[in-house]
Amino acid sequence: MDYSHFLPRLSPEQRSSLEQRLSSTMLPRRIDRMVQVLANRTRHLTIAFEDLYHPHNAGAVMRTAECFGIQDIHIVENLKHFRPSKGVVQGSARWLTLHRYRDVKEAWRTLKDRGYRLAATSVDPGSLPLEDLPVDQPLALCFGTEELGLTEAAFAEADLHVHVPMVGFTESLNVSVTAALCIRELTQRIHQRDDWQLSQAEIDDLRLTWLMQEGNKARALTIAQLREWNLVG
Repeated sequence: MDYSHFLPRLSPEQRSSLEQRLSSTMLPRRIDRMVQVLANRTRHLTIAFEDLYHPHNAGAVMRTAECFGIQDIHIVENLKHFRPSKGVVQGSARWLTLHRYRDVKEAWRTLKDRGYRLAATSVDPGSLPLEDLPVDQPLALCFGTEELGLTEAAFAEADLHVHVPMVGFTESLNVSVTAALCIRELTQRIHQRDDWQLSQAEIDDLRLTWLMQEGNKARALTIAQLREWNLVG
């Protein structure tokens, strides 16, 4: 269940009451850990997949994104289903916000409407090297399928093309390795800016969402309270 779906329907009083009840069931150090993680979350950088389907790769990229504080993953499922390996993702998916689309143009348009510059990963040496990719505005790093990469339509709609410079005979990296290198490089540079962190409203929404889904007891308490408020059947 997507617990964030209920947030706009809660009054300030209901939000406060629910958060207090949920917090009272958890150890203080767990609450402190959430606060610490939220302070390092960002939406200045996001990840977008087009038909990435290999479970290991999907799980590995999600896990890397969560480890480095990226909050949103945008997933286009046009021809392939996105099914990350649970063994690889290691529970990181529940801390991320996933956005799903059936069409790459819809996904790219949504990202651009939200102010993102789209950077399509490429093996073309004529594209920008990773270290030259600008981070002066929100950036969506776009990846395609394991075999073929991004489609022509996805490349056509991208604002920039970017590659990881290599000096060996092999001309490409596994997509999960490419993503890890890019995420590490870009988050380091983004953290040098003063506009990379979440707004207080975003932090408040995520904290309550995380509390609502923090284990079976929290989920049961949440559903019971939402039913009492006639927000679920």
